[in-house]
Amino acid sequence: MMGLWRSNDLALARDPSSRFLTGLLAVMVFLAALAAIGALSAHSFAGDWSAALTDRVTVQVPPLIGEVSEGTTTPGLNERRDAVLRLLGVTPGVRAAEPVPEAEARALVQPWLGDELLDRLPLPVLIDVWLDPGQPLDLGTLRTRLENAAPGTILDDHDRWVSDARSLAASIAIASVMVLVVVSGATVLAVLFAVRTGVAIHRGEIQILTLIGAPDRYIARQFEGQAARSAVVGGGVGALLAAATLIGIQIVGGDAGFSSLVGAFSPDEGAPGLWRNLWSWSVRVLPDPVDLVVLIVVPLFATGIAILAARVSVHRALARSQ
Repeated sequence: MMGLWRSNDLALARDPSSRFLTGLLAVMVFLAALAAIGALSAHSFAGDWSAALTDRVTVQVPPLIGEVSEGTTTPGLNERRDAVLRLLGVTPGVRAAEPVPEAEARALVQPWLGDELLDRLPLPVLIDVWLDPGQPLDLGTLRTRLENAAPGTILDDHDRWVSDARSLAASIAIASVMVLVVVSGATVLAVLFAVRTGVAIHRGEIQILTLIGAPDRYIARQFEGQAARSAVVGGGVGALLAAATLIGIQIVGGDAGFSSLVGAFSPDEGAPGLWRNLWSWSVRVLPDPVDLVVLIVVPLFATGIAILAARVSVHRALARSQ
């Protein structure tokens, strides 16, 4: 590998095709790095959702007619809430049940409804329920018992949310793989173009080297070295641009802005309630160790592709010229 960095008898670095290859590889590595990091973030996103919602359900006790007036709960709703809590407290398989504070429940919908409408809107009582993994619970039976204890009570097991998160992650992963495939193919084509152009430009010099006894592998090594240098420089620039893009998204978009656009976030495990966990997301955009590995591996992978493509291309071009 070190031999690829020796000075060349052929002035390949001055060729327009070499400068074009460096710039194109920078763009390719930039796109590939973002695609790979996007796929990893999507996988982490789905895993965080699954972890946050595993062995948890939410019970909603909606207000009935006459139980709410101008957004204020009445004893009737409180009695139904207490009946649900008593039932959950004696249900095998339920590890804990905790009502979501009314102020917290109002804060969840306040950005969407506004204060004026929120003061007039009857809100359900939310109860976070933690299940015991070691003691299976029939949710269908629990739904029936909750309905009998407090008519209108809703049990949400979050399966739809987890399914949507996994579908989104799978879609992003497929799109990322397609981007990587296209980028790899474009890299190969760019190297082939640069090598064939270089062979055509330096045909006379190549013939002189051949006449004085230089083997094809010696000439090919010079093209491989130039491709490697272009890939390292372009890959480094592309990786730095990808890292700067991630940091820039965090600085410019912030937690709320980027979360609303991309949704690549993870639950705050320190929050006491499930609904607070689902609301308080923190976006992961600053390069972490996994992202840094991607930013290193992708340029190296691009360099390997460039060297291999250059080797194959130059040998074929030299064989045709003889």
